[in-house]
Formats: sequence, C-alpha cells, structure tokens
Amino acid sequence: MSWFLVLPIALATAPGGTFTDSTVVPLEGISITGSRVPESVLRTPAALSVVTKNTLRSTRGISLLDGLARVPGVFSQSRGGGQDVRITIRGYGARGNGERSNAGNMRGIRVLTDGIPLTEPDGRTSLEFIDLGSADRIEVLRSNGSVVYGNASGGVVQLRTAFDFERPWIEYQERAGSFGYHREQGAAGIAMGSGRGTVSVFNSNFDGWRAHSRSTTTSIQSRFSAPLDDRTRLGVLADFVSNLNFFPGALTQAQLEADPEQANPTFVTRNERRFNRAGRLGFSLERGLEGNTSVSATLFAEPKSLQRSERNRFRDFNRYHIGGNLAVQHRTTFSSELYGTWTAGADDQFQDGAIQFYNLAPGGNRSTTVFQNKREGSNSAGGFVQAELTWSEQWAVRVAARYDNLWYLSEDRVTPRLNATKRFTQVTPKGSVARMFERHTIYASVGGGVEAPAFNEIDPPPPYDTLTSFNPFLEPMSSTSYEFGAKGEFAAQDSRFGRLSYDAALYWIDVRNEVVPFNGGAFFFTAGKSRRRGAELGLGWSPVDKLSFNGALTFSQNEYVEYQNELGDFDGNDVAGLPEALVNVEARYQLPAGLSVSGNLKHVGHYFADDANTAFVEGYVLYGALLEYAHAMPIGVMRAFVSGDNLTDEEHVSSVFINGISGQYFEPGLPQNWSAGLSLSIR
Repeated sequence: MSWFLVLPIALATAPGGTFTDSTVVPLEGISITGSRVPESVLRTPAALSVVTKNTLRSTRGISLLDGLARVPGVFSQSRGGGQDVRITIRGYGARGNGERSNAGNMRGIRVLTDGIPLTEPDGRTSLEFIDLGSADRIEVLRSNGSVVYGNASGGVVQLRTAFDFERPWIEYQERAGSFGYHREQGAAGIAMGSGRGTVSVFNSNFDGWRAHSRSTTTSIQSRFSAPLDDRTRLGVLADFVSNLNFFPGALTQAQLEADPEQANPTFVTRNERRFNRAGRLGFSLERGLEGNTSVSATLFAEPKSLQRSERNRFRDFNRYHIGGNLAVQHRTTFSSELYGTWTAGADDQFQDGAIQFYNLAPGGNRSTTVFQNKREGSNSAGGFVQAELTWSEQWAVRVAARYDNLWYLSEDRVTPRLNATKRFTQVTPKGSVARMFERHTIYASVGGGVEAPAFNEIDPPPPYDTLTSFNPFLEPMSSTSYEFGAKGEFAAQDSRFGRLSYDAALYWIDVRNEVVPFNGGAFFFTAGKSRRRGAELGLGWSPVDKLSFNGALTFSQNEYVEYQNELGDFDGNDVAGLPEALVNVEARYQLPAGLSVSGNLKHVGHYFADDANTAFVEGYVLYGALLEYAHAMPIGVMRAFVSGDNLTDEEHVSSVFINGISGQYFEPGLPQNWSAGLSLSIR
C-alpha cells in the first residue's frame, strides 16, 4: 500500500482579512457542545471543526455534502448530485451503501440539530431534516464520540441555530443550477421579549443528471429559545419534512464507460424510490443551580411514514421515535490554580412501528399481495460519567466511561417462529491529556468506541433466515483509538506572515468485528480485525488584507488485518470504499465593490469497491470557481453568487456500492455544473 503525501493549503478570503470558509476555527471565543460539555474549540482535547454560515450561504445547499466538503478527515460523496450523500469520518460510515436501505442513510456517525438527535437508536441517520439554509454553523467532532454519545464511533455532526440577534429579521433565498436544480427558501427571526425564535420554509427540486435520479424536498423548521428566569432557559423545536428521491443505482464498468448518465435497468424497472414524511417536536431545558452546578435535559418525539420501492418489494413503514437525555455538570475549585469539572448523563431512545412488505405491481407500485407483516423495535439506553482536572490554566486531564445497552425486537406476524430479540452491551472508556497555551493546544487521547449493526443489517443469511429474524453471527463493532493533535492560531500582529490557523491530528484505530456488506447488502459479515491510520491537517492563512488561503488534507491507510470467510482470505487488503488521500484547497481574493472571487481544487485518491480489491476506482481531481457579491443597504444586505464545479468536465466515480451485485459498483459523479444564488436579508 502506498501513502500519498500531499501538502494542501486551502484558500479563502473575506472583507478585512477574516475567514469566510471556517473549516478550522480554533478560537477561544467560539463555544461548542459536541463533546457534551460547553467549551471552546481551542480547549477541546479532540479533533474538531466548525463550518460557519459564511461558508454555507455560497453553496447549492442541496445536501450535507455542501457543508462538510472541506472538513479534514471527512469523506463526503454525492450519489448523483442530489440530496442523497454518503458521509465517512475516519473510515466510519463506509458500509452505508448498497441496496439494503443504505441509500439516504449514514452509519456510525451521530447527527443532531440543536441538541435533538436525528440518529436512530441503531445508529442509522436519515438526512431529510438537514437544512443548510437556516443553520448558523456545523460542529464536526472527528474524534471517537462513543464515550459520551454511545453508538457513535465515527464522531458527531451537530447543526446549530443562532439566537443572538437583537431585532426581528426576514430573509429570502433563491438558488438555481444545472440539471433542473432550484431551491426557494424563506426565513424569519422573531423577538418576543427576551425570547428569540426562527422559522424556515424551503422547497428544493433537482431533475438529476442521471436517468431516474429526480429528488424533491419540502421542509418547515421552527425554533424558539427563551429564559424562564435568570437561571433557566427553555428551547422548543418543531419540524416537518416531505422528501421524495428516485435512485438510479450502481453501474458495471462496461455500463459506466458506455453511458454514465444511464440508470441501472433493474432500478428503473422497479422504479426504486423513497417517499418519506416525518415530523419532530423537541424540548430542551437548561438550569443553573447553586454551587457551580448546572443541569440540562431534552425530550423529543418523531413520528414518520416511510414508503419505498426497494429490492423488488414495496415497503411501508409507520414508526415513532421518542427519547431524551439528562446531564448534570458541577465545577469544583480546589485552589486558585486547580479546579475540576464533573459531568454525568444518561440517554434513552426508542423506536417502534409496523412494517408491511408487498409484492411489486407494474411501475414499482404496491400490489395487494402482502409479502411480510411485522413489527420492528429498537431501544438504546446508556449513561456516562466524565471528570476533568485543570491546573494553572495550562494542563488538563480528562477521563470518562460509558455503558450502553442496545436492544432489538422483531415480531413476524406471517411467520411467528421467526420472532426474536437481540441485545448488545458495551462499556467504553476514554482518557486524554492536554497542554494549553494562550493560542495553542496540544493533546493526546486513547479511548474505546462501539458501533452496533443497524437493524436492517442483522437479517440472517441462508439457511438461518428460516429459523430466526436476526443474524446469529454479528456482534457489535468495537474499536480502540489513539490520537495526538495540535491546534491554534498565530495572530497577524504576532507574525510577519499574517494570520495562520491550523488543526492537525494523527490517529491509529484498531477495529474488531468490522461490519461489512455482501451481495449488495443482502446480508452482512463481521471481519475479524482491521486497522486505520491517518493524518489530518486543516490550514487557514491570510498573508495580507483581502487575500487568504484555507484548506484540508487527509491521508490514511485502512486495511483488514484478519478477515477470512468462505469467500476468500482478505488479510492485508484495503478496506473497501476508503481512499488513501483527500485534498481540498481553495484561494479567494476580495475585490472592490463587495465582490470576491475564488478557485478551488478537490482531489480524491483511488480506492477499491470490494473486499477482494478487484473493483478499482480511479482517483480524480476536480476544479471549481466562485464569484460572490455582497451589498449593504439601509434595510439589510443583498448577496449573490455564481459557482462552477468540475470545470474541466472530468469523468469520475463519486460513490460506490460496496461489494455490489454482479459487478454493479459504480455511481458516476456530476459533469461540469453551475449554480447561482440570490438572497435578501432585511433587519
């Protein structure tokens, strides 16, 4: 295996030399909660990136990929250019592909919006509720998050809404682009006494570049936060989304070379698609108590109706997802230079509902013949404790541990003998030490991780599918992560080279019971052991006023250490779906009259689409450009942008079906494409 060593410097600019593309924001004044403890980005002993609204407002905004494309350690893949994406962090989430409900879902990565989880109890995350147009920032914890979030070995992605405005405001955004893309969004900020709220409504449509890849989403999201007294704050969240996606499927190498725009013929015949409708209602409460103690709690409920044509069946799901968490934090001062912070918390999530599978009628519609009728339920419960000692404002030691209990239930109403339950339990420890300077932090950590197989990954292979509903051989994937990192900034007044910010991390992850798909995800195997080693670097540099550079580099080595089964001996092979090199660089210059111009480069190294390492995926380089305009008016601000991606019209594979069926691995990426946006904000 070769290691690609590329030194990227990514570029970005803003008026006055500030950064608009904030993939690296190691600033003391920016507070995050991705580690379950409110703390600054700079002081968190973990790999953490923050993407700001300034970055999000000049993208297509069609999917989470537009927000995470320039975060080191994150592999963001578009699956046809629409709303369906695959997100991988340090190799976690790579198996979220294939035909088994993996389109439109993430694995092993915890996703939240304003503290309320989108991730289901079994670790799957559907992304319909993602609204980049109303998000103020995205916090990305790339380090192992299992010790405080449980089933989240791949880290945490949290979208945050801003409530720090003084006056009410309204905003309208319009976006349009190649292949029939258009997105309309209206938003408003509401001030009611000391309370602040936001309402956002958007409609997004994309005809698609490939055949059978149309998608549309309509969403309403509202937030409200208000103090109940001088120590208590209440938050309310209410969302609704309706989403329809048609899936073109994967192609063989011959199909890819002949016509990359075509859809997989089987997907067209079955009219494979998803129609999801879901709502969410959530509450959060924060209260400060006597003696440097605070308590926080959340409760949420999420009913959903999901219909899909998939794998030669029409599938009808009616589910409800409920849950909550409670956390207590206490700070103790031992002396003028020594203090401790103690945190304890508990989480519980439960999802249940009825599922009916029907034979397909012509056109991929539901027939009247019921193939399967069952109930599926899952519950994830866990608790954690965390303690940190800090002395002299220079050193900090943190230890934590968590216990998780995950339970699955399947009741088959057609074949009761298949009824089954399955339980996974895990204890996860973690420890870290950090040395803090005025503008820099160095840290090292070691900790465990856990990722249980998702509910739709535990179907048994033949002949066990006639005996039980659950694969008797699958176990939770567990890992041990070793990490060393440094982050900080050199202010312009301290350096003749201008302002420089950096975020660097080295990691080594040993994984046991790696879960891998077979036969297009028809069922899953457990690999014995795998190893992931990597380096991540994020840089931001503004050498002079109006010019700045910003970017991200990731290079990694991901291999199976022990992995044999009846299909072969894969010891020493690359883990499928993971490239060795990821580079994203951008340069931006601020022009007069509110204009700015930028260019960017994205490189994805080669990788394999199967465990046998026979399905080779070529690496590629894509170039893009962006022109932005901002104009301040007495009533507010008008902004506009025009952007182009894949300017050289490079043919490439943007995603794959891992271990696909009959050589059907490849999902072609978008050719040259353009987008434009206009927004008016009145404040």
